[in-house]
Amino acid sequence: VVRSLAHSFEEHDPDLVITDFEAFSPRAARRIGVPVISLNHQQVLTETNYLLPARYRLASWLTKSVISCIAPRRPEHVLLTSFFFPDLKHPERATLVPPILRSAVRSRTPETRDHVLVYYNQTDGTGHVPQALREVDASFIAYNFDPPDDGHYDNVTFKEPSLEGFLRDLATSRAVICTAGFTLMSEAMHLGKPLLVVPNGGVFEQALNALMLWREGLGRAVLGEPLSSQAIRDFLVQAPAYRARLADWRTCGNDDAVACIERFLPDADPAASRSGPAASEMMPVQA
Repeated sequence: VVRSLAHSFEEHDPDLVITDFEAFSPRAARRIGVPVISLNHQQVLTETNYLLPARYRLASWLTKSVISCIAPRRPEHVLLTSFFFPDLKHPERATLVPPILRSAVRSRTPETRDHVLVYYNQTDGTGHVPQALREVDASFIAYNFDPPDDGHYDNVTFKEPSLEGFLRDLATSRAVICTAGFTLMSEAMHLGKPLLVVPNGGVFEQALNALMLWREGLGRAVLGEPLSSQAIRDFLVQAPAYRARLADWRTCGNDDAVACIERFLPDADPAASRSGPAASEMMPVQA
């Protein structure tokens, strides 16, 4: 794979390779001496300083080990996207910007209607969620759930997957309940939506997203237990405060990311890089 990618890169003769969090493109670029900018959210875990409850330290260490194996070695720069902004360990080699958002989200005009949007990215172990929603005096639109056959859910509308429909319901929701994936959280915050997040079990990145959301006062997290009707009620009471906090938050980093990349284009000199140390002599970036 690396050899094939390197051949393809040589055909295009790039000055710079910008790669998301994957292992092959950076190695192919290094093979032909082309500088790399690593652009992702995952390396926030290894390139910044943050405090954690003791129960997450082992998961943090294991996740950082995996990230260090996948992340590019000696990139020209690490461009990190995040909705929270901890101190960088090495600001000379990394930049932290707000999330990069797709145009379909940036072009939306948010409204606040009556419904709460609910989305879990995994359906396993979510049978309790519709019941919790039914017990709350609020209207919900739920995606990625099979409608239960054990009674009426008059306050819950179950919808089939639809990109346009989902974005419309997101932009017009009063709040969002979801798993703690970075993309949906970022889009919801950009649209000013208070968040109640439930991290996927065993995914430390999601646990960190949830912790930082709560710590920054941008939303609430359910950690280490199933979603309950009481957690939803408590969240909806606090939602106006979260919405007010989001109004002043930096939620879109598209322009910041472009400016950062453009800073490095004049310095990306493939000829100089090709005359530098061989790939076998390069050492991994220290986390």
